[in-house]
Parts: sequence; C-alpha cells; structure tokens
Amino acid sequence: MEPVLFAGSLIVAYLLGAFPTGLLVGKLVRGVDIRRYGSGSTGSTNVYRTLGKIPAASVVLLDIAKGIVTVGIAWAATDNNEYALALAGVAVIVGHSWPVFSGFRGGKGVMTGWGAMIALSPIAAGITALGWLVVTITKYVSIGSLFGTTLGSVTIVILGVIGLVPMEYAVFSVGGSLVIFIRHTENISRLISGAEKPVMKPGRPTRARTRES
Repeated sequence: MEPVLFAGSLIVAYLLGAFPTGLLVGKLVRGVDIRRYGSGSTGSTNVYRTLGKIPAASVVLLDIAKGIVTVGIAWAATDNNEYALALAGVAVIVGHSWPVFSGFRGGKGVMTGWGAMIALSPIAAGITALGWLVVTITKYVSIGSLFGTTLGSVTIVILGVIGLVPMEYAVFSVGGSLVIFIRHTENISRLISGAEKPVMKPGRPTRARTRES
C-alpha cells in the first residue's frame, strides 16, 4: 500500500466528515444558520428541535452516509488496510465534529460514527442502535448517544478478541468514542448538574445560547 494513498484516504475522510449537512439543510429548508439557533450545534438533534422531523431525518441519513462512504473509499484506496479503515472512521468523526467548511463548529459525530461502524461491523452497529433505546426510557438524547457509543465500542473490541473483526478496528472504537465523549463534555456536565434538556417536540427556532448541544 502506498503511504500517499493511506494519508490521502484520511484527508478525504476528514473532508467528507466536514461536509456541513445540518448547516446546508437549515439554509435550504428555512434559510437559517442552524448554528445560531437552539443549542448552536449542526447535528440532527438541534435540527430536530429547531426545524422539525423531516429536516432532522434528512440530516441523519446524510450523516450516516458520510460514514459509510468514507470507509468505502478507504477500503478501495488502501486495498482493505484495516488500520486505514479504522483511522478513516475516526477522521470522518473528527471532520463532522470540527468541520473546516463551517468555522469548526459541527455536530457530535454520533450518526457519522455509526455510519462508519455499519461499514466496519454491522453487528456492533446493530448493538449500538439497541443502546439508543435508552433515549425512549430516559428521554435524554445525550444519555442514549453516550450509552450506545460505549456499547458499540466495547462490542467491536470483543469481536476483535474473538476474531470476528480485525483487532485493528479497536483503533476506531477507542478513537471515535473519545471524540464523541469530548464533544459531549458540556452535556455530561449538564447531566450531572440536572440542567440537561430532555427530548422535546420541535418548536419555533430560538437563538442559541451556547455553541454546544
């Protein structure tokens, strides 16, 4: 494998992740900069709260697609180099979280990371989705996101240990989870203090108070 292809696949992964899906949907649907409303995040949760179900669903699908396509490109460019695939998965999450195309203000990386996980390990992706059912119990998206991320990451490591997926995928498991948890730092603080907002029905857009969701 050529080092330039390895490095190139990671750059492409970051740039694909940085494609501002939430920002573009906000401008197309209502002509607004989603970063100025709700939580200030460009992720699907803020799009849902600010613009409604259909725009949010569009963002979810596009973000998942970014993750899947990224791993596919890395697979083709590096002849299925497991490290390249794992690192591309991390890079697309980084790009989504800190996108160069929108002032490094993006989403939390959960849906994009899940898309990459679908491509790397459908089993782990399915278990992650089950973890999101916590949202229906707790009514907190952040809890479901963090629980599902942890569950999926642990599953990948276990699958690697027993030989069902390459152990190199643990790089994605650890690296991707770290980025997602960093992006949820303020959510975690609000959960601890009891100030985190539960899932609510979408309403009229309100100006963002912070840059995080």
